[in-house]
Amino acid sequence: MFQLLACNLACLTIAGLYYTYRDVYLHRRKREKLNDRVAYMLWVAANRMA
Repeated sequence: MFQLLACNLACLTIAGLYYTYRDVYLHRRKREKLNDRVAYMLWVAANRMA
């Protein structure tokens, strides 16, 4: 009984850590991609004016 509980608790902990990491990583990656796009857009606009 204890082994089954320990296994389920370990699986739940690993899944929770994975999903937390994935959500944080994907949000950060999406934000970086948006920042890169905005910087490129501003760079192109500045070069057209020059």
